[in-house]
Parts: sequence; C-alpha cells; structure tokens
Amino acid sequence: MEKIISILLLCLLITNCQSQQKKKEVKNKPTISVKSDAEYFLGTWKFVEKNYLDGTEKKIYSLHECMKKYNLVFEKENGNMFLTKNYATGKDCNIKSSSGKIAVTINQSSFSYWDADLKKLDQYKILSKDKFSIVYSDILDGKVRDIEDVYEKQK
Repeated sequence: MEKIISILLLCLLITNCQSQQKKKEVKNKPTISVKSDAEYFLGTWKFVEKNYLDGTEKKIYSLHECMKKYNLVFEKENGNMFLTKNYATGKDCNIKSSSGKIAVTINQSSFSYWDADLKKLDQYKILSKDKFSIVYSDILDGKVRDIEDVYEKQK
C-alpha cells in the first residue's frame, strides 16, 4: 500500500513540475494582441531589411536603393483579402511596377496566392505590432541560405 501511495505522489509531483514548465515556456513567447492574422496585415508594408544566416551567424544584407521602395499592400474587399506587390527598378528607381491585386489567403503562419501561374506559399513571422517577416530559403552569395525579409507598417 505504501508503494502505491509513493508512486501516486511521485506521479503527482512530476505532473505538477511539467505543468509549471509549460507555463514558463508560454510566458517567454512574445504576445501580440491582434483580432486575426488577416486583420493584422491590412495596410501598406514597406520592405526595410533582409537578414540571412551565414552558418550560425545572423547577417544583414545591404539593400540597394530600389529595394528600399518595395512594398506590399493588403486590402479587404467584399470579405476577400487581396495583396498588391509594388516594385521599383532602373536608374534612379524610376521604373515602377505592380503585381495588381492578387487574391490571398492568410493562415496562422503563412499566406498563399497565385503569382502568374505559380502557387506561392510565403511563411511569415509576426515580430511586433508594426513589423513582420517573410522567411524562405534562397541562393545568396552562391550559397543556399535561410533568409528573412522584414516589412514595417506604414502609417
């Protein structure tokens, strides 16, 4: 009988410790109060930074002047979400182009849309109430790297 009680107390103690550990982990995560991810994105977002990993070291990629004029616009019309990508290129960034309104579906950690005839799925991270990043892998400086494009909300 004593062994059974000892085992039950041990299980109770382990369960209690695990519960406290889970609460501690949740507490350390940044919390951002938004109604929904779709509502969070509404508005114009300016491309401000490109980060990448070089081994384990995080580095910042220097943006050329035209990249600093890139932006994303999320709009809601008749209950549907739309994304417009705006770019600048050419000498003095005087050639401007736009994707036009593209229907976009926003999920908890990604948004998807059709870019020409390719279905795109962009993974994102909400960094603050005014910043988010799109995370992807691509070739940069001759190596496949994890890249994070940071966007800041325009007011």
